[in-house]
Amino acid sequence: MSLRLALCLAAAPAVLSNNVAAQGKIEIGVPLGELQKRVVADSNDPAAHYNVALGYWQAKKWDDVDRELRAAIALQPRFAEAHLALAFVPFARDRHMLDDYTSEKTLPENIKAALKQRTDEYRRAFVIDPMVDLRIIAANTADLDYRLKDYFFGTAVGKYVDGLTQCQEGKYADCENTLSEVITELVRNRPADNSVPSDAYWYRGIAAAHVKHFDVAIADFTKLIARDQAAVAKAEEKGLVRSPIRTNEYRYFLALFQQAAGKTDAAIAGYRKVAENDLGLYMAHVHLAEIYEGQKAYAPAVEERRNAVNANPDDPSLQMDLGVTIGKAGQFGEAESALKAAIDGLPRDFTAWFWYGVAEQVLGKKAEAKAAFERVVALAPSRMQDLVAKAKQRIGALQ
Repeated sequence: MSLRLALCLAAAPAVLSNNVAAQGKIEIGVPLGELQKRVVADSNDPAAHYNVALGYWQAKKWDDVDRELRAAIALQPRFAEAHLALAFVPFARDRHMLDDYTSEKTLPENIKAALKQRTDEYRRAFVIDPMVDLRIIAANTADLDYRLKDYFFGTAVGKYVDGLTQCQEGKYADCENTLSEVITELVRNRPADNSVPSDAYWYRGIAAAHVKHFDVAIADFTKLIARDQAAVAKAEEKGLVRSPIRTNEYRYFLALFQQAAGKTDAAIAGYRKVAENDLGLYMAHVHLAEIYEGQKAYAPAVEERRNAVNANPDDPSLQMDLGVTIGKAGQFGEAESALKAAIDGLPRDFTAWFWYGVAEQVLGKKAEAKAAFERVVALAPSRMQDLVAKAKQRIGALQ
């Protein structure tokens, strides 16, 4: 059995097919040589780099996988699927990395670094997009025994593992149904609140959101928040230190599901609380800005864009978002500055160059605008011909 990938060569990011089985292999229908040609031809396309990384993954060329995933992220810092794949590269490279170690204290530095990469990139992927495609996880043979609890009994064990696997294979509807059966069985046989492991609610909530069952996702993450808050309170009573960060991340997921469900006021309140509790969770500001822009409330939208930049100054794509929003507010002088910062930080980002050209054109800077649009034509990959056509039209108007 293998993980079969379908490459998305017409739009970014690449996506995985529905024909998935988790046995630690990747199969793709495009030869590696063809993927290599495409990434040379479209070297500014993050999807092309991601796709060729999958090709190298299939060939077990791990240095190449790592390089191409990082190239995709360099072009598109918020490429969630690339971050998630990068989290698992060290462990795909060496599936027995942890076999000889029983204590964290005995781990060598290279393994500690691999574990940190997995934690950091996994978190980045989910912060960028809580509904990131999980199917790259199925490319890594996972030992799920650690998830099993003493109170599991009967068929619940098999169903639970099946549900987790279905989610990681992208079979979200099946996952939601399977874990719903598990949760119902556990609650019926053991009514105590802790009879259902938190992972069951986590994965069912994620799966439900993928199939737009946001009421289920909202209910599951509300429960996770309550559980974690209770754990924090209990730890504080005992004089222990327990970070509330996980609670805040659950709250972030909840706000996103509320936003998707059209519960705008609840989402705004949730994102605000997330931002108050974790200044580094910049995507809360990004989503607040999206909501305000949708309402054409540009002043608070611009403020949230600035907050996002301040929370994560190392991501130039946030400057592009800021510049576009300021432009929508009609303040093209300020937009020019933000978009200039974006192209300085992402000099190969054809979209940033396009919006910079628009700002320069509105400001009457014809030479600068023309040069920007010419950069779009030079940089844009083959799948972006509509944008190229728009840039050429604007060049013609500037003659």
